[in-house]
Amino acid sequence: MHKLFSIIIVVNFIGLGLTGCARFQEVPLQAPATMLNMEARTLSDAGLYDFMVAALAKDSVWPLKSWNIDQLSLAAFYYHPDLALARAQADTVDAANMTAAQRPNPSINPSTSYLTHIATTAMPWYALGNLNIPIETAGKRGFRMDKAKHLSAAAKLRIKETAWLVRARLRLAMLETYAAQEAERLLQRQLGIQQAMSVSLEQQFSAGEITRLELMRTHLALNQLQLNSSAAQKRTAESRVLLAAAVGLPVTALSGITFDFSDLAKPPVLERIPVRDLRSIALQQRPDVLAALADYDAAQSALQLEIANQYPNVQANPGYAWELGENLWTLGALIQLPVLHQNQGPIAEAEARRHEFAVRFEALQLRILGDIDRADAGVAAVLSKWQVAEKQKQLQQDNLQSAQALLQAGEVDRLALLSTALENAIAERSHLDVLIETQQALNTLEDTLRFPLASTLTTTQISDSVLRKTSP
Repeated sequence: MHKLFSIIIVVNFIGLGLTGCARFQEVPLQAPATMLNMEARTLSDAGLYDFMVAALAKDSVWPLKSWNIDQLSLAAFYYHPDLALARAQADTVDAANMTAAQRPNPSINPSTSYLTHIATTAMPWYALGNLNIPIETAGKRGFRMDKAKHLSAAAKLRIKETAWLVRARLRLAMLETYAAQEAERLLQRQLGIQQAMSVSLEQQFSAGEITRLELMRTHLALNQLQLNSSAAQKRTAESRVLLAAAVGLPVTALSGITFDFSDLAKPPVLERIPVRDLRSIALQQRPDVLAALADYDAAQSALQLEIANQYPNVQANPGYAWELGENLWTLGALIQLPVLHQNQGPIAEAEARRHEFAVRFEALQLRILGDIDRADAGVAAVLSKWQVAEKQKQLQQDNLQSAQALLQAGEVDRLALLSTALENAIAERSHLDVLIETQQALNTLEDTLRFPLASTLTTTQISDSVLRKTSP
């Protein structure tokens, strides 16, 4: 009976362990299915609408008639694979919290023996077993949990950091799309003016008023503008591909989509940005700064864990034996003797790693400080350049108006007016280039400060939206 009782206990222990076992579920990953899923993405997706409503905390007409930078930013937060990867990595790190909190399982060592030297009338078998119960000491489990908690916090902060990088690429792609579209429009205007000038010069050549050399010069200029116009059309097409990739969509998803460039068509008020105040905030609260601090805290917890590991764990070993009708109970313990080393090697490694993370943090802050100062200096330079471009544009417009008045008064011919109009179109192109520079300066400043400048989105909205689970 006692032997049967021991067997029943062992079977019950094994059964309890097996009942909590996880089961494998195969999740196939197939390239054709993934490709079809990506090609099916659109800006009218119902899941995207729910995501944007939750992020903005307000409803809107769907689908949108036009998309601005902030709305496309939310679409990128929903679709972009870099953010999906950052969320998946955070989930992986977060799962380590469960592992860190686990206590070591006890083990049982049942066995039976057969005695051959006793009388056959006696029971020749006897049963025995030991229960091994590991006991962690010196708060090791708490330090392990602290380390996992800090690493999980760092992973979540890197989701926010990835969101800022995604937004920065999106703003640049949106700016490139606007610049390409406007450059193509201005080149078409120049082309139209040059064609009209060529017609006028051909008439003058037929009348013998100019030489063939002068006519050939205008034809060469016309050919060059035609080449530039073709290059501008190519740039416009490529910019839409760049914009689609920045959102995380196929370029076909942008077919028929209207973009709102109103925020890009006017110069940002760069001189009103409190760079000094925002620099202090960035050096302390940028997501990558907070993530680096979390990494340092994890290194500190890892050092505490290694220091605690110099104190050996205890393994309690209660045992039971049934021999010749007698119940025998034992109580033992297994303790590792720290006589050869006291975990000095891992402690030294953990101390060096903590120092490394401290140096990394200081290097990160110094790099951020340099980036912000460089961006601020670029803003100051582009502001003075913008003032010159504004004066030049106004002078060209005044010159064009004067030429029109002189034409009406009969003091100049139509060719002179066309030449002035061509100069005005060239000045507008230069003005556009400086406008793009000012917007690029704004992008650089926002990217280094990790603060939404000239945006309806707040830092909180960006952070909360990217941490939300999505499944496009």
